[in-house]
Formats: sequence, structure tokens, C-alpha cells
Amino acid sequence: MKASDQKLLMNAGILAIAYFGILRPLLTKLGINKSASDRLVDQYNNLPNAENPFSPNFWKIGPAGRLLLTSASSDNFTKRIYDAFGAFTDDEAAVYSVFRQLKSKSQVSYLADKFQQRYKTDFLTYLQKGYSSYNPGSGLSAEELQIVFSIVNALPKYK
Repeated sequence: MKASDQKLLMNAGILAIAYFGILRPLLTKLGINKSASDRLVDQYNNLPNAENPFSPNFWKIGPAGRLLLTSASSDNFTKRIYDAFGAFTDDEAAVYSVFRQLKSKSQVSYLADKFQQRYKTDFLTYLQKGYSSYNPGSGLSAEELQIVFSIVNALPKYK
């Protein structure tokens, strides 16, 4: 290999490391370059309340007689989700389990409302970021969020 080719490859490697190791994470942290999970969450956040099952107001808009969660079950579910994210590990299975037990999108919204009241943070943001937005390892990845969204999308609006 020629010396000029080696130099070109070395420069390309340095640029790649600088972009993927420094510049891209910095742009994502500043919100200039959105991560895959940010784009997924934005899809729901851009929906009107009447269409967003993660909105704390969605359940309030629906028809009367809808099946909601009891206070005890909503407290249990919000605590299980809150406790699923830790400093070193996340329990994605616990999060999936909660969503699989819900019967409708209105129950998801009711849970989001109770979560926001109890923990003073947005439910969907917590799922994405976990206990700390400063810890990039906490929260659900884009693939894990997609699993939650597919579970929720399969639910009827109201029951």
C-alpha cells in the first residue's frame, strides 16, 4: 500500500472516530441531531390529545363508561415502571409486562396521567430517558420503545 493511501485511510479513520465518538453524541445531546428514540417519541408527541394514548388527557376525552384502572392497580403499575430503571440496569420485561396487562389505550393514558401526578415527570419521556436524562444508558432504546408502541397500538381506544 502506498504511503499516500495509508495517510488517506488514517485520516478517514480519525474523522470517523471524531464524528461517531464526539460530534454525533454531542449533537444528539444538544438536540440538534435526534436519536432514533427521540424520533419515535416525537411521533406520539406530535399527535393531538384525542389520538395520543400517552397523553394524560386522552382518557378524559373518550366516551363515558370506559374501563379505567383502580387506584391500587394504577399505583402498582406506575411504581413498577418507575422502579424498572436503575443506575446500572433496566428491567425492560417489567415495563412490557405492565403494558401487556392494560386493556385499552385509555388505560395507557390514565396510567400516564397518574404517573405524571405521582412522579412529576412526563410518562413517555421517562420511558425514553429513565430515571435520569443525564445517564444515556437509562431508559428504553428505540427498539424497546418500538415494542411498547406495538403493544399499545394493538389495543382498542376505549373498552
